[in-house]
Amino acid sequence: MIKASIAFLTGIIVLHQCDVLPEFGWIIGLLLLLILFLRFTRFRIPAWLIAGFVWAWIQAWLFYQHDLPGQFEGKDMLIKGEIVSVPRDQKRHSSFLFLPTNAQMVTGQIWSNPGKIKLSWYGAHPQLEPGQIWQFRVRLKKPNGLMNPAGFDYESWLFRNSVSAVGYIRKDKNNLLKTRIFNLQYLRYTLLHKLRSGLAESETTGVLIALALGLRDDIEPEQWQVFQKTGTSHLVAISGLHIGLVAGLCFFLGRWLWSRVPLFCLYFAAPRAAAILAISGALIYALLAGMAIPTQRALSMVVVVMLSLLLNRNSRPSHTLALALLVVLILDARSVLSPGFWLSFSAVALLVYGLSNRVRPLKGWKSSIRAQWLITVGLFPLTIFFFQSSSLIAPLANIIAIPWVSLLIVPGILIASVLILTGLPGAEILLHFTSEALLPLQFLLEKLAGISFSQWFSASPSVMIIMLAIAGILLLMSPKGLPVKRVGIVLLLPVFFMSGNPLQSGSIKLTLLDAGQGLASVIQTKNHTLVFDTGAIYSKRFDIGRAVVVPYLRQQGVKEIDMVVISHGDQDHIGGFQSLQQAFAIKTLYSGSPEKLSDYPVIACQAGVSWKWDDVKFSFLHPSGLKKLKRNDRSCVLKIESQAGSVLLTGDIHRKSERMMVRQKTLDLRADILVAPHHGSKSSSMSDFVDRVKPRYVLFATGYRNRFRHPNKTVVKRYQHVKSHILSSPEQGAIQFLLRPGQSIQAPLAYREQFSHHWSRQHRRE
Repeated sequence: MIKASIAFLTGIIVLHQCDVLPEFGWIIGLLLLLILFLRFTRFRIPAWLIAGFVWAWIQAWLFYQHDLPGQFEGKDMLIKGEIVSVPRDQKRHSSFLFLPTNAQMVTGQIWSNPGKIKLSWYGAHPQLEPGQIWQFRVRLKKPNGLMNPAGFDYESWLFRNSVSAVGYIRKDKNNLLKTRIFNLQYLRYTLLHKLRSGLAESETTGVLIALALGLRDDIEPEQWQVFQKTGTSHLVAISGLHIGLVAGLCFFLGRWLWSRVPLFCLYFAAPRAAAILAISGALIYALLAGMAIPTQRALSMVVVVMLSLLLNRNSRPSHTLALALLVVLILDARSVLSPGFWLSFSAVALLVYGLSNRVRPLKGWKSSIRAQWLITVGLFPLTIFFFQSSSLIAPLANIIAIPWVSLLIVPGILIASVLILTGLPGAEILLHFTSEALLPLQFLLEKLAGISFSQWFSASPSVMIIMLAIAGILLLMSPKGLPVKRVGIVLLLPVFFMSGNPLQSGSIKLTLLDAGQGLASVIQTKNHTLVFDTGAIYSKRFDIGRAVVVPYLRQQGVKEIDMVVISHGDQDHIGGFQSLQQAFAIKTLYSGSPEKLSDYPVIACQAGVSWKWDDVKFSFLHPSGLKKLKRNDRSCVLKIESQAGSVLLTGDIHRKSERMMVRQKTLDLRADILVAPHHGSKSSSMSDFVDRVKPRYVLFATGYRNRFRHPNKTVVKRYQHVKSHILSSPEQGAIQFLLRPGQSIQAPLAYREQFSHHWSRQHRRE
């Protein structure tokens, strides 16, 4: 079973590494090969591998049948359907999942097989509730996300959650509430509002709601940082720990109650009755949590364990885990795309490996300490691989937090939820008790998070380094007396001595990050790092600095930033700065709008200021007088040049600033690579400026199908006229150039093209 499950898993992984879904012919051929292999015992493992590949293909193919046709993108549509998620209410809009029953363009064309869509409703709107049947006028587009190194793959998330399109609701008299039906999400919605009311804006409200319902929108960003720094984020996610806890409590309670009645035990053994109650309890909790993918995974593991008990199968823990893995993969082959899948199964596998088959099994507090050591050390390579960081104080934090949350907080909030839903008395008192009980733990975690060495950051390791580290971990956790046990330390060392790819003197590494309709870029030399603009801020929980720039710098092994240049004060350029300065020490800060950064030691950009790093020259070409220029035209213009080539970063300058620079005949505007002014708007990139710069490559930092329609077609033609290569973040994702002395400028690494998968937007239905 173990080999079969691993082979099935491998087949699924191989399929999801494909940049396009294989054609029918390949699948038919593999099915024939599978039938042939099943006839011979020696080929059973390859048969399982092929089965995994084909099964993942079938699930993906069925999902893609609901894709939004290309001709429907950006066009007004009328759709009717059901709200199937708890709406997320934010400051300026609400978002929710919507399942259409019919959809058509206003011209009459019908989307024949619509899939689940993610909608946003901006501005004032009626109260939205799960189960409501609405008719909306909408504009949709293909599932789209930012594509950056180390950044969150939103398109993968949409694929995993079966979302076929995203869009927004248009203002229209045809937006009508038709009727409503009762569904599970409405029950969760009702409980959510009653919990918010009962907790009365307590500072623990967000955490308690997350533990009860799996909804984490009420958790403040500062609280998330505390959980991340202390390695306790898993405690606010309804996963294996909490599902297992509920199942365990139901099992022991059920066995005790059943055994109190001897007559019952004559007909049905108490452990079997307890197993049924455990499955029921875990199922109810999973339904309350919305049956999210991590919850489904945890529930599957509980069901497999309890069924083995019901069927009187005393299988080894490793075999039970392998069977649970197989069940999860059959239910949803896409789950392998989630870091949570690898972390949860790896955690259980580590416990099985580290605690089983011992000559003297540990008991009590010693067992708990060893379990924490196994999970913290054992998951270290995976957390570095996925998140480029690991909590150094996680063992201490978890050995306190896990029993506190598991034995006190979770039972309290769940019993309170049951009392609320059933209308029984005592819910308010229990909510108050649970909230107060959480405060001391929250205080303790905040103190631990404040320790300077609470987190360790690393450059993103290669798959080979991770595999070596995992092998080293397994050796270190092996029983005493194994001769090669200490070799594990040697295999772990590469993880601790990694650094970003080294550059030689005179080299320039330019990365234009995919920041949507905004600008964020990073310039690196041999020993220095400069960030030019930090992208937009969309809410207190999401900005480009936190979501894109910081993860990229972590992946590159950057420890501190030598300079940040905020070209000007527009929010799509300055929005991510606060998150950036919270994550890194910044030595020098320049801006074209210094008044917007008055709380920091900022210096105004001035033409003529220049410096040199590692044989690379940096020069500000603009502005020369702040008072004479309006907002966008005050943008810092930075030129970077060495023997390897030159780069020109222009912010959001308009024609006025371009003319000012063009008129300065002695000013060298020539550049090999140009980040186009103002995202390619028609108010910039005048012909004289384009002719003076004459870039070999021009980069447009824009959002996919943005409302400004950047870049302007006329502007693009001007660059084409001077034979510039046109690149844009919607088409290429993050764009990275590496300029080396003595070498011609090579074609850039385009992240969307180089690291695409079959779920990537560019491969979806036209």
